[in-house]
Amino acid sequence: MTERNAIMKTANNNQVAPADVQQILKERARLLAGTADKQDDLKETLEVQTFHLGTEYLGVPTEMVREIQLLRAHRWSRVPCAPSFIVGIVNLRGRIYSLMDLAAYWGLPSRPVSENSHILLVKGVNSSDNKEIELTLLTDDCSEVRLITIDELSPPPSTISAKVQDYLRGVTPDMMLVIDLESLLSDPGIVVSEGE
Repeated sequence: MTERNAIMKTANNNQVAPADVQQILKERARLLAGTADKQDDLKETLEVQTFHLGTEYLGVPTEMVREIQLLRAHRWSRVPCAPSFIVGIVNLRGRIYSLMDLAAYWGLPSRPVSENSHILLVKGVNSSDNKEIELTLLTDDCSEVRLITIDELSPPPSTISAKVQDYLRGVTPDMMLVIDLESLLSDPGIVVSEGE
């Protein structure tokens, strides 16, 4: 016996009009649909800008991305004696930024700068001194903006190096590595001082 027939039988026994049964069923369906919507709304989401570093597919929270530019649209120069992860410096609207290659910093295979290389200007807070820090990241492209739910993130697999794992919030089912920018911006290893 279907639920509708059971309600109709109960309604007939209790002298409820069929029109009232229809109204009860509609209200029940509306309430059930609303519950599903509310459960989806309660899931914490994160909007990320996606990009590639070689074969790695990564994402950073868009709330921390200040600007995205094609590298070839700007003048930039290599810097002698800089650490290998500093590709050079770039001028963005009159401000000079170091251009950091995360792949080199993490010890991933190097890739050449290409016509599709992009600059991601990110801004956050260094948790050790609570000062704001801006950083430009070199990426191979800037694919798209995606909305993901936090509960779909899994811990990084053991095949990812420990150095990379330290800077990840998690991994999506399609193997996008979501970067924890707060950890990266708080790492004293990314600051290059004159004495180095």
